Amino acid sequence: MKKQYKTKWILSILLMLLVFSVATVSADTITDNRLSVKLGDNTVIYDLDEVKTEVENGVTKVCICRCLCFRALQILSSRFEGGVIPAEDIKVYTGWTTDGAEELLVEVMGWDHEDLAFVPDATAAAYLTLEDAFFYFVQKSTGKAWKVTAREGLYPTGFFSYRTAVKMKTASEEEINFFKKALRPQAVSNMASLPMIDKFSVEAVSYLAADGVLHIPIAVSADGASYEAGLEHQGDNQFKLIKAQKID
Repeated sequence: MKKQYKTKWILSILLMLLVFSVATVSADTITDNRLSVKLGDNTVIYDLDEVKTEVENGVTKVCICRCLCFRALQILSSRFEGGVIPAEDIKVYTGWTTDGAEELLVEVMGWDHEDLAFVPDATAAAYLTLEDAFFYFVQKSTGKAWKVTAREGLYPTGFFSYRTAVKMKTASEEEINFFKKALRPQAVSNMASLPMIDKFSVEAVSYLAADGVLHIPIAVSADGASYEAGLEHQGDNQFKLIKAQKID
């Protein structure tokens, strides 16, 4: 039964849902190197081995950042029919502040530059850690959103501290060699390893749709019950709870 609540009541409900919210996070498995992306009327199948390299100072090497973005897109693709990502309908926000995402999405795949952005207050590129290896994908036509996050084990232990030291030129020659000859090759190997199991997680996140409904995919109330909820702004400080479906 639909009921209308005044702001103080709906804010209490929202607070309960958000404070006790537990997102449904699933760790997906990647079994191959293919990715299907639709741009305009064309659907292109990309292969990681064909897009992962870059030329730096005349040397061709694997770009780990491109690999990270590519793998994140593969995880996202499971949320679309046929595994095909509609590029023109997806806006990307990331905490990974290198050039890798732009090189892959914009330069290689033809994504609109305006549909790629760093999250506010993102970590500077030289200081990135595993916590920054995330992507928010927002479907513009529906407002639906997903967060894809890299997990422990994707990068070798010590990778980020050595990377920062190398980037900031505070690493010793021994540390530079260890990073370049051991840690970086291991990270490249991890990105290429198949099947890739439990190295990324994906979760649907709350989103405000164009119709003014705040959708909360999964929330857990104080009594431990899980719900899907929808809250519609009615104006004049009033809301309508239009959906509160308990999940078994």
